Amino acid sequence: MTSRDETVQLHETYLSKHKLPLFKQFGWDVVEGKREGVFFWDLDGKRYFDCHVCGGVYNLGHRNPKVVKAVRDALDHVDLGNHHLMSSERSRLAKKLVESAGETSSGERMGRVVFASGGGEAMDFAFKMAKGYTGKSTILCLEGGYHGHTGLSMGAGDEKYTDAWNYKPEGFVKVSLEDLDRIETFFDEDTAAVSLETIPATLGMNVIPRKTMQHIRKVTREHGVLLILDEIQTGCGRSGRTWAFQHYDIMPDIFATGKGFSGGIYPIAATVYRDEMEQVYEQNPMIHFSTFGGSEIGCAAAETVLDHATDPDFLAHVNALSDFFRNAVEELAERSNKVAGLRQIGMFQAIEFVDVATCISAVARLNENGVFCVFSNNDRVCAQFMPPLIMTMEEAEELMALVEKSISEADAVDLTSSEFFSTQTEARIRNVNRRL
Repeated sequence: MTSRDETVQLHETYLSKHKLPLFKQFGWDVVEGKREGVFFWDLDGKRYFDCHVCGGVYNLGHRNPKVVKAVRDALDHVDLGNHHLMSSERSRLAKKLVESAGETSSGERMGRVVFASGGGEAMDFAFKMAKGYTGKSTILCLEGGYHGHTGLSMGAGDEKYTDAWNYKPEGFVKVSLEDLDRIETFFDEDTAAVSLETIPATLGMNVIPRKTMQHIRKVTREHGVLLILDEIQTGCGRSGRTWAFQHYDIMPDIFATGKGFSGGIYPIAATVYRDEMEQVYEQNPMIHFSTFGGSEIGCAAAETVLDHATDPDFLAHVNALSDFFRNAVEELAERSNKVAGLRQIGMFQAIEFVDVATCISAVARLNENGVFCVFSNNDRVCAQFMPPLIMTMEEAEELMALVEKSISEADAVDLTSSEFFSTQTEARIRNVNRRL
């Protein structure tokens, strides 16, 4: 096995030398070794609670035995498959995915699926479908949001993701979180869709109130504007429901899944949309393909994920963990002058600190003490806190003890000395009092 020092040297030479100073500042200069369940270890044997889970990829923990078995069994029979041909595996998974979205109290349901290899690709297709189906060009999306690093998905995110590449896809209009209650005032004759993460992750896991989300669904329907929801991080049981939009009793016109949909073993993502949109393919059924989208090996992993994400007992455990962490962080906030509270729906969580400098320090101490987490890149007053959903209560208690220890050791840092932080030392959103 390559040593840690050799790996660091290879990374600096062949991958990214500019990330290393940042990694070292926060204790992220870790080379992963063994990984299992809620933990991973570095090459020196140091154990970490994984509270980043790669944005939700490891919802079921690292190397979940059921997902590993499903993929191993699939390898005995199939390979990636051919995207030009029909597939039993893709067809079966598509049915299960559509059915997992359920039905609203007014009878709305989803209809069809297009598979992708990653979340950015799934969102890129969502925007293509919205524009193609409506014949309109403008997508309203959230200021400070994030939907991926490629193509149209990059255009829908924060401007930092496009400015660095001198690339600005047309047709995306940014709306602030505070303006969502009046989203209809941004509509015009060329508005194709409104696109949101059901809970904006990179913007700090800000909870959109139920009343606001239902208002958005109401006015989009009234004006013939589509609603696209990005469930790439919030889906697959992370919120305590199969899909986070189910908390709002709404059905989007299009939603995307990825990350946790893979089970952490084999990449797969999907875009799910209403049946009537299929008419886009009528004149040319061959206008969209994804070579690796819906690979038959990935389908085996994703079926196992959906079995968990739709299981009432599994979801009950997620909500029990959610209750534990909410109570624990609220009690900590009462005792500490550093913690403001917890942003949370289910186990989609972020610890909000009193200011950015304290958050940055706390993240560094957490990593030093064996709790791997990151701050939210577009709202650095909060640390994303997303342990795997298969965590036991005993593990949760051990984790919370480390969190308390780390926060007690955190001292506010001077951000002006870091070029990375000098342009963003204030939080964009104060969210701790928001509730579903």
